[in-house]
Amino acid sequence: MGVGLALAAFLPREAEARQSAVIGVALAAVTGVVSLVLKRRAVRRDLNAALKVVGVVFGMRAVGVVVGLLWVVQRGLGAVAFVAGFFGTYFVLQWIEVSYVMAASRDAAGGDE
Repeated sequence: MGVGLALAAFLPREAEARQSAVIGVALAAVTGVVSLVLKRRAVRRDLNAALKVVGVVFGMRAVGVVVGLLWVVQRGLGAVAFVAGFFGTYFVLQWIEVSYVMAASRDAAGGDE
């Protein structure tokens, strides 16, 4: 998340694009933290609970992207920079989340599965 924020703050040339990218990264980071907390709780119960959380978090992120994109466009900021910031961060966080759930389910199953 820190790398994403640093890239968003310094990579775009225009101030509008920079602001949009930072908003996108921040939104992805917040939803990523919420997702990890929810998945951590769900994995303690069982794999079905974790899969339900995946659906809930996907919906939360979809709503977040739509609301964030509308907000950015309404203020005349760069939509492309927002999308790049959000999804650039999202894909990395998604990989971390999937790895976490797989490791937790492997531990719950007893090791090598």
